Amino acid sequence: MRKVVLIPTYWSRAKKEWKEGDAVYDHPTPIDEDGTLARTLESMKILTEKDFKLVLLICPTTPEVADAAQRRVVKIVDDVKLQAETYIFTIYDLESIAEIIYQTDTERKVEPLLNMAGYANVRNMCLLCADILSADAAILIDDDEIFEKADWVESCVEFLGKRIYGDVVYGMAGYYTNKYDQYYDDVKMEHWMTYWDRFGFKAKAFDEIIGSPPRVKRTPFAFGGAMILHRDLFQSVPFDPEITRGEDIDYLINSRMYGFSFFLDNTLAIKHLPVPKKHPQWKRIREDIYRFVYERAKIASQYKTGNMVMVAPEDFDPYPGEFLRDDLNEKIFRSNMMLATDYMMKGDSEGALESLNNIMIAQRDAQPEFDAFKRYLATQKLWESLCSIVAQKRYDLRVIMEDHNLTNHPILRNEQSVRQMGKEEIIEALQKAFDFELSKGGWETLAKMFRVKTFYEDEMLFRCGDFNETMYIILKGEILLFSGTRDTGGEIEIARLQKGGILGESCMSNQAFTLNCRALQFTELIGIDRRDITKLVEQNPELGVKFFQQVLVKVVGKIRKNNLYNVKMGGGAVQAPFIDGNARDEEE
Repeated sequence: MRKVVLIPTYWSRAKKEWKEGDAVYDHPTPIDEDGTLARTLESMKILTEKDFKLVLLICPTTPEVADAAQRRVVKIVDDVKLQAETYIFTIYDLESIAEIIYQTDTERKVEPLLNMAGYANVRNMCLLCADILSADAAILIDDDEIFEKADWVESCVEFLGKRIYGDVVYGMAGYYTNKYDQYYDDVKMEHWMTYWDRFGFKAKAFDEIIGSPPRVKRTPFAFGGAMILHRDLFQSVPFDPEITRGEDIDYLINSRMYGFSFFLDNTLAIKHLPVPKKHPQWKRIREDIYRFVYERAKIASQYKTGNMVMVAPEDFDPYPGEFLRDDLNEKIFRSNMMLATDYMMKGDSEGALESLNNIMIAQRDAQPEFDAFKRYLATQKLWESLCSIVAQKRYDLRVIMEDHNLTNHPILRNEQSVRQMGKEEIIEALQKAFDFELSKGGWETLAKMFRVKTFYEDEMLFRCGDFNETMYIILKGEILLFSGTRDTGGEIEIARLQKGGILGESCMSNQAFTLNCRALQFTELIGIDRRDITKLVEQNPELGVKFFQQVLVKVVGKIRKNNLYNVKMGGGAVQAPFIDGNARDEEE
């Protein structure tokens, strides 16, 4: 399963600087401060599974700090030295991606979705990056969290795509723990919350879902910083750009509308240590008013369609369902009247006035002026169109992503897919591929004979009948050997080769390929032509022997692996080992 971990990181002007028009987030890191990102990345070093791609989405509150934010994030990544393939994604990358998408979407219908301002839009850009990188699982994390569970990555995808209780797990939720290692919100209850007992209902929901067996169960809530989405889900359902807060639970509601089930794993904890919020209480409840009024309107305006499921507030009890019912306005009225009284008793007339304004806002401004359900249906259709374009343009879009792959050199290819690499890069690649000691001169001799080829997802490496003249070692990625074709519906999977695998070793026997080969994900191979192998043996026999010893080890390993693979696949009519696209029949 191809996994992509996505972490948005928010950056603002220097401390105490703010201008009208800047995007508003809960706690963006001032450009002159360190923030929490480094702490999150450091904690990822405990993870036993690092076979994932990490994308850091740099979200500035204003384009004026975008360059400085990028420099800060790159330095943080360099300092932490996390052993994971790491990308950054910027507003400039989004502009480049948009231009490629508009080549197909000439009317720019999907333009509203290509936006990195606001929480829901940022989450959608996380999903877009995951799709471009061909993720099977998009793992959403926040930059103010700490990993304390070494097998967190393995656990988060353990059930994804599998069937539990008669339903497929398309969305998996983890949960937050606070500084006291509790899953409750770290808040002080006050008497005005009597009618706005959001934290009380959350605690009840947490006890039912997190604090009780079984380990995995359906959930009415999810956390945006501990959310794992299967590709079938994130390619179909976007976050709703119309919601300003609570986009995570809103996404769960949208997913349920489209028939996708969310589950929670009560062993999948991640420590959440946010910077303390500085907003006054009246403002925080106002944000809740906007989200709940909007979500209630979306649920209330549903109508039957052929591919959707009607949902009700009760489906999300005890939380957030309690705040999606018809008595929401009464809750808002009573709680804000009590909050206003509190402010008056403290001599804070401004706070009292704003609390009373919340009551009017709930009746007017918070009410959407459009049909929320129809609007989301239109957004979902646009999202499907966007994902369809990504599938068509993935090669070009992937090139943009690779330009900001901080763990790799830029990928430059000629028309033959040969990656243009310097001598030192090739030597480094060879040292990873072959396990023998050579002098610097020996490595340089080999480097002159090898070249690196790159292939993007779904790109063909060769077809049945192509002449085989090069032997390759897979540096990264995964390839599929198959017979038949997609067009005829007769494509039969024969074997899969991954990092360290060998391909084309029969080139010395002048054979054509008898199978087809396609990249299942972005793949790099380092190869040597048959004529160069001959030259190596003739001109440097000692080095040639070492080289062939390594090839033999890889071939033997490949035969064993493919025999096991065929047994695992059920055998059938094909039980023989398959070597570089050339099949050999064996009698039982």
